[in-house]
Amino acid sequence: MQAAIPDPVAVEAVHAEKARLRARLRARRAEAAAANGAAIAQVAAERFLAAIPLKPDLVKPDLAIAGYWPMADELDPRPLLARLRTEHGARILLPVTPAQKGGALDFREWTESATLLPGRYGIPAPGPQAAALRPDIMLVPLVGFDVKGERLGMGAGYYDATLAALRSDGGKAPLAVGYAFAVQQAPAIPARPEDQRLDWVVTERGAIWCAGNVG
Repeated sequence: MQAAIPDPVAVEAVHAEKARLRARLRARRAEAAAANGAAIAQVAAERFLAAIPLKPDLVKPDLAIAGYWPMADELDPRPLLARLRTEHGARILLPVTPAQKGGALDFREWTESATLLPGRYGIPAPGPQAAALRPDIMLVPLVGFDVKGERLGMGAGYYDATLAALRSDGGKAPLAVGYAFAVQQAPAIPARPEDQRLDWVVTERGAIWCAGNVG
């Protein structure tokens, strides 16, 4: 069956609504980060550890968890990543952004002694000597989210492309966990078919199991 041709008017309407939401939710995120961002990051780490299943399976005893290096006013995952490494023995990964806009991210191991290099957009990332690994859990930065797991990012499409690839290549799909301030929640995020939903969202107020709110 031939795929339906997207209605350009409908596509443009979704893009316009996303742009309006992005501006509003970025302002909320900036206010939360300026008011108490460091303290909220500690609380969010507790919420994550209390809710997200971390027990490794029998085949793979250690977990590979992809974080991100916080930019501007994103919720800082580094307190959580440090605890995942020290308390749970997780291997911590950071994304390496491809040159092609909208391409899939690579994930390389970040150790405490490793030197990070400025990557695309100046985002620190592990160098080519670091081990490339498939994440079991992905912490996903965002601008906005809703309870169904629809995510609003910056619009470049890297995380959608990455999740689409990892969910369709025959390997075990990672658990995708949005990580954000609670004020970044919206009643509904407009979505296109290519947008990838999150499995969970964690904020300082708690964890939302998004799959339970779909359907």
